[in-house]
Amino acid sequence: MAYKFNSGTGQQVFVENQGTQTLITLMSSQGTQQQSSSTGFTTGMWVSVPVVFATRVGFVLELTTTEGKLFFNIQGNSISLQPDPGALEGQALSLEEVIMPAMKPMEPMKMGNMEMKMNPTMEMRLGGMQMSMGNAVINSEGKNFCSQCGSALQAGDRFCSHCGHKLS
Repeated sequence: MAYKFNSGTGQQVFVENQGTQTLITLMSSQGTQQQSSSTGFTTGMWVSVPVVFATRVGFVLELTTTEGKLFFNIQGNSISLQPDPGALEGQALSLEEVIMPAMKPMEPMKMGNMEMKMNPTMEMRLGGMQMSMGNAVINSEGKNFCSQCGSALQAGDRFCSHCGHKLS
């Protein structure tokens, strides 16, 4: 579940529940420049929609979670957990529910003679050298290299002579 509200000063605030974590993201734009900062808190699962109140100096975000009520003070680009906000006066601001896009897997990258891909394991090629996470790899020239430090290996090595990494 995710919600957003506009602060009225060119800033949008996104609040997202990710399991027991709450992510608060501040996004502001001025002209062609955009800034974004996120802060995560362990809050527990939400049991109701968040509520936001405007204060003289910013906003107070109220979350009702499985852990109880939590309050967050939002002032400018600062977000902090507030133990007791006192009396919250005034009308609550309206929140808009948003659908946060799912992250897509990283597409293979190629820049000059460097190539990198992530599926199913991380693999990188640079010129004649190839590295893969978790095991020693033979490059196109028939040489072995340590997947930990990139040092050359000899045939039959069980450990890297440079860093001591156990070879599979």
